[in-house]
Amino acid sequence: MESAVAFASGLLANLTLQSTLVLVLAFLTTYWLLGAGGRQKNLPPGPRGLPLLGNLLSFRPSRLLSNLAAWRQQYGDVFCVRIANRLTVVLNGHKAIQDALVKQPEVFSDRPSPFRFSDKDQGVVMAQYGESWKVKRRLGLTALRQFGMGKRSLEGKITEEARAVCDILAEKDGTATDISLLLSNGVSNVICSMSFGERFEYNDAEFQRLMRLMSELVSAGGISRFIPLVRKLPFFNEGSKNRAKMSMEIVEFIKAKIKEHKETFDPADIRDIIDVYLMETQQQTPDDVDRTITEMGMIGTVRDLFIAGAETTATTLKWGLLYLARHLEVQRKVQDEIDREFGSSPPTLSQRGKLPYTEATILEIQRIRPIVPLSVPHTTSAATVLHDFDIPANTFVIPNLWSAMMDPTVAPDPETFNPDRFLDEDGTLVRPEWFIPFSLGRRQCLGEQLAKMELFTFLTTLLQHFTFKLPDGAPAPSMDGSLGVVLAPKPYQICAVPRDN
Repeated sequence: MESAVAFASGLLANLTLQSTLVLVLAFLTTYWLLGAGGRQKNLPPGPRGLPLLGNLLSFRPSRLLSNLAAWRQQYGDVFCVRIANRLTVVLNGHKAIQDALVKQPEVFSDRPSPFRFSDKDQGVVMAQYGESWKVKRRLGLTALRQFGMGKRSLEGKITEEARAVCDILAEKDGTATDISLLLSNGVSNVICSMSFGERFEYNDAEFQRLMRLMSELVSAGGISRFIPLVRKLPFFNEGSKNRAKMSMEIVEFIKAKIKEHKETFDPADIRDIIDVYLMETQQQTPDDVDRTITEMGMIGTVRDLFIAGAETTATTLKWGLLYLARHLEVQRKVQDEIDREFGSSPPTLSQRGKLPYTEATILEIQRIRPIVPLSVPHTTSAATVLHDFDIPANTFVIPNLWSAMMDPTVAPDPETFNPDRFLDEDGTLVRPEWFIPFSLGRRQCLGEQLAKMELFTFLTTLLQHFTFKLPDGAPAPSMDGSLGVVLAPKPYQICAVPRDN
């Protein structure tokens, strides 16, 4: 025994660093081929990846959507890949997404483990699926409904912000400008009114800082950032640190607002969404270790509302105005419809049925450039079978919403901007089942109704007052976009020409 130990010690002592690295790499490669990298019986098919990295290199944002489309052609609507060491199943097309998220909600409604605030409360969007999440979502919906979602009082606030945006655009007098921050300011002020009970002036330095942080946060990262091993890689690690820093700045802003609310809180006068949550926390017993609503959860939920109800809507508007500037014939038809039905009066949500072409245009904007094309990642809470394939528990799941709405079999010539695809022969609006920009199932977007209200009101108000054109002589902006948490258009300049002129 001693001689064997001596032999092993001598062998290790004589190994160079290079030899050690070669042995480690050989071991890991063997482990990959025979273990983790090998396919379990009856998993969905998919491309074979590299040792350790899996298919990570194919998840570069600039090529990800086209890579997923190619794999769907090769492997079908349900296929699997590995992002580093994480088994990942990709759901393609409306049927596969519905079969998982709607028909097996108890299995496919979970989220990846918390990663941003360690084990702290993740709010509602990234919360683990279960009874606690159900309470949080129910409270979030109650707060949204209480402070305007679907009510005329909120419609008035949205109209007020849309007009404020118009006032600033009018000062530009048709000169080329980047309106990204302006749109974010306008839409986000709606959430500020609902959450904080106040709106901000557009030149407020603190507010502009918050908007830039939100925009940068949703533009950064991507699917891979949800994989723990990937976040430790050098070139991903730096991005993770930057996102964490931005996120903490947003958290500090929201914390300050909560502190202000605590100092003036009156349970007999609930002013906004933060007050709803403060009331809920007061009704919980202090010694309750399983408290559903915590301050960190409150912060996370308000942050989620900004992203779900503001930044995504602002990004949809950015895409919409860009497409309308490139398709002036569509823009004119929308304006003619608004003029014919409402004249100079503001279009109202209760009468939007009078504007089928306008509504079809909004749907087409959401279809051709879905803001969250790969949804928010899910995980399976138990092993299951989907489309005759075995799906293990704790599998990372990507619902590919892009594949459902850019599928040429249901949306012919999908890269063509064509609102008529949402109208029948009589000009009546049609919403096909494959139109799922807000995803499906129990994790469907919390701010869906708010987003619909904002999109309609902002777009109709803007088009009632301006015609949007690209600057004369400027090169056509890219329509590819940049994929992070959201799919955002690359920066562009646009001219808002007052229609009074």
